[in-house]
Amino acid sequence: MSKKITIEMRNISIEFPGVKALSNVNFKAVSGVIHAIVGANGAGKSTLMKVLGGVEDTYTGQIFINGEEVIIRRPQDAKKLGIEIVYQEVDMALALNLNIAENIMLSSMIRHSKGKPFVNWQYIYKTAKETLKKMKIDLDVRTPVLELPLAQRQMVLIARSIVEKCSILVLDEPTASLSRKETDELFRIMRELAEEQNIIVLYISHRLPELFEICEDITVLRDGQFVAKEKIANLEIKQIVEMMLGHKFDDVYPKHKVDIGDVILEVKNLTSEKWEVKDISFNVRAGEIIGICGLVGAGKTELCKSLFSEIKVIEGTVVLNGKMHKYKNPHEAVAAGIAFVPEERRKEGVLIEESVKTNLSAASLQDF
Repeated sequence: MSKKITIEMRNISIEFPGVKALSNVNFKAVSGVIHAIVGANGAGKSTLMKVLGGVEDTYTGQIFINGEEVIIRRPQDAKKLGIEIVYQEVDMALALNLNIAENIMLSSMIRHSKGKPFVNWQYIYKTAKETLKKMKIDLDVRTPVLELPLAQRQMVLIARSIVEKCSILVLDEPTASLSRKETDELFRIMRELAEEQNIIVLYISHRLPELFEICEDITVLRDGQFVAKEKIANLEIKQIVEMMLGHKFDDVYPKHKVDIGDVILEVKNLTSEKWEVKDISFNVRAGEIIGICGLVGAGKTELCKSLFSEIKVIEGTVVLNGKMHKYKNPHEAVAAGIAFVPEERRKEGVLIEESVKTNLSAASLQDF
């Protein structure tokens, strides 16, 4: 039986301008089990993992692997120690213009012989194919990553971690955009990595019911501080939520009585140009919050983009506040009073290289 691998982070603190992101956080995990890390937005989950991954280097505190202190100040330091992180925004870690094999072997593309670098394409394709086979994933390794759905892109990153012989794998919100079937496949691979390959699997998620399916241990953070570490079998969802928020579950979303008014948005027979949505009709009244649900690929995002005119509508009508609209682009939709917060905010919603000030004012420069 393989010797257990341990990771311990002691008194980890880090500050950003005006914010103490982590304050003396202690964290422990062991291989062979899947360990959940949870907390509300801003609790410090991702920041703690970025410290572990060498992305945030201004922290104070200590990190120990198998009882020995290690220094992690760069991603290269983390990789040498076998630490791999699959972030929620997988496209930031993939070379979309390369194929599956090239992405899996990205850190091993260049080899050296007698001091000279070379690329062994036979080795690259063979190793990538064998790695996917071990994961029971059937993909043509010559397929461009750009053509893959999100779930398969995540599998490519996990395969890269396996090739690089990771001993600690962090998955940051991996199921956020996955269907139930894709989630089940991811969970199968996570179990194999933890149980058969003796890897520490750290799992960040807001989907609390999933934790009871896949995790054994759980660490809760709140406002940048450690709250608790428990066996998840000893807890209920309500208890986890209360630890995350710091107050009783019943106080989280108190029911308010709201007077429901007249219809302010009426959508009839909406159909998009490429049939992403087809013959959709619904009404929204003043004071209502309308939920849109469906499996991955059902057209939820496409419906929103059609209302925002990011996707062209070929049939149907949209009546807003009693006035029929046939806007041609998002600019006209905004002028009509429609706002849209997209699913992929980093890619479609914000200007990531610009300041908060620029982002807040970008759509209303005429007012300034």
